[in-house]
Amino acid sequence: MENNAIKKIIEEDPFLKYVGIKVLSLNGGHCKLSIDFRQNLTRLGGMLNGGAIATLADAAGGCSVLTLNNGSNQVTVKLDVSFLKPINSGPVVAEAKVKKSGKNLSFADIEIFDGDGVLCATASGIWFFIGDLK
Repeated sequence: MENNAIKKIIEEDPFLKYVGIKVLSLNGGHCKLSIDFRQNLTRLGGMLNGGAIATLADAAGGCSVLTLNNGSNQVTVKLDVSFLKPINSGPVVAEAKVKKSGKNLSFADIEIFDGDGVLCATASGIWFFIGDLK
């Protein structure tokens, strides 16, 4: 799938747009996304909400899969997130890399960094191809 089409899918998805996800880079099996650190994405204590971190990780993993699946839509089958330290600054960056891709499933690993470039979370996931994007 062409990178401009993937960028459009990510940046025009209503929920991802609400969260403010931006595409930084795309290439075969890799995707780098970011979100700004905003008050409406924090939880008590002023740290980024875990749901926002998981959303960013999921979007990055799905985006990396889209670079390899020839236009097939995909859904997340499984996403495991490990929170290593609180995120208190941005922009927050997620870097995803497909580690294996088959006929129906793709597997990706994701790293999430705070505004200082410190690794704050890791994730791994599985995405299932469901058909052509429309």
